Amino acid sequence: VSLLPSLWSKADLNYVKEKYRNDLRIHWLILNRLMKCQDLNMGEWKVRDIQSFLEALCEHCSLLKGLNLSGWKGITPDHIKYLTTESKKLERLDLSSVNSTSPINAQPLVQLSQTMSTRLTHLVLAHNKIAGFTQIVTAIATNCPNLQLLDLSNVRTFAHNMSLLHVEKLQIGCPKLRVLRITNSQIWLAPASLTEQVASPGFPMLEELSLAGLEEDQTTTSRTVDDDCIERLLKSSNKLRLLDVRGCSKLTDSGLVRVPAWDLEHLFLSACYITRLHNSGLELIVQKWAHSLLEVDLAWSTAAAPLDAAVFALAEKGPESKLRILNLCGSSVSLDPVKAVLTKCSKLHSINLQSCRALPRGIKRLYTGSQVGELRISLQDKPKTEVSESENERSPAQAAASPKNE
Repeated sequence: VSLLPSLWSKADLNYVKEKYRNDLRIHWLILNRLMKCQDLNMGEWKVRDIQSFLEALCEHCSLLKGLNLSGWKGITPDHIKYLTTESKKLERLDLSSVNSTSPINAQPLVQLSQTMSTRLTHLVLAHNKIAGFTQIVTAIATNCPNLQLLDLSNVRTFAHNMSLLHVEKLQIGCPKLRVLRITNSQIWLAPASLTEQVASPGFPMLEELSLAGLEEDQTTTSRTVDDDCIERLLKSSNKLRLLDVRGCSKLTDSGLVRVPAWDLEHLFLSACYITRLHNSGLELIVQKWAHSLLEVDLAWSTAAAPLDAAVFALAEKGPESKLRILNLCGSSVSLDPVKAVLTKCSKLHSINLQSCRALPRGIKRLYTGSQVGELRISLQDKPKTEVSESENERSPAQAAASPKNE
């Protein structure tokens, strides 16, 4: 380990062994190694005297811009207030999983947004139970115009009703937002008048949007996301690179095709309604971004014809294809489109064929790295008649009873 503090500008202490994660060790590091640290990850550390740690950190690490305190269950509103007030250059803060049982009150997070104001660029509140969600988002939209990342994944609310996200207010107040994650959270988009929707500038800088939710959970964002929600969120997001709408049961193919971005790289559609609709335009969705897609998730798609057409559409780009990861786990994809994408997408690094019932036995698994090349060769060498599932699944008794061709 380097003895020069100048080389400790970015320190990830999440990999330190459990027995060394103590107050004595971190105080020694602050005094001897972290004086010039700008980005510090201390996720899951079990520090007993949090106030003493924060005082030492603010006094000796004056250059600190990013801090990860995920999993710090003992952190209090006073700790948050002290940190955001005394750490003058702090811009990025991760407070995920600090309170998953009793709710975090709105007051400390409202004060955080008011104190950090234009400094705040990254805020992670994932895996927490939060009270006063609407107040918090309003404060962020009012005070933090430079916010670039807001992670509200797996947020649970204190009230019996779902929390409402006034997306138009956030769009007006945080025009630089690049990443918005509302994965599996009890957050719904608040109603907005047509006038409010038209007046909103959207998220012109947005690169990542995640709205995924568990299919069986009726309280998450994904239960309410429809074409109108997608249009409100992405109406000006021409730079979008990642879209995760897994489990969004009300979203249609026409809503996705109208997304303004033309160079999407990561698309997650698992458990979407459109992957189960037999006359869906899944092929059109894939065709729009086939030239730029690096990763596609079509797992558990049961509409065989649209799925096969979509996978063929991925293969049509041939050598120009950038596709590296394709997830077809549990889907009804047939063998021919799989062979096509293996043959034509030379950059493919991972393909998941687990539980694909229409494929032959022996190939239904996850392939990564060199295994993809081996699968490609094995399917090229075998004629189609030899790998059909009907032949592979015949019992010995059936084979013996069938007449032989002379």
